[in-house]
Amino acid sequence: KLTSITCDNASSNNTMARVLEGLLPSFDADKDRTRCFAHIINLVAKSMLRIFDPPKDTETDGERDNDNDE
Repeated sequence: KLTSITCDNASSNNTMARVLEGLLPSFDADKDRTRCFAHIINLVAKSMLRIFDPPKDTETDGERDNDNDE
């Protein structure tokens, strides 16, 4: 007996839950699917830490080398 599932927030998991609901009469996609709280916290932490990333350079190393050629 399947009582619940825990997934990340990918939309394909919503589809899977709806399919399971059709296959298993006791399964309710809205009530029996839990989003993984640890995954949500991880996404929030990554988003918050992104402000500390070094700025991305718009030129590649190869483009800088070509600027000095005569």
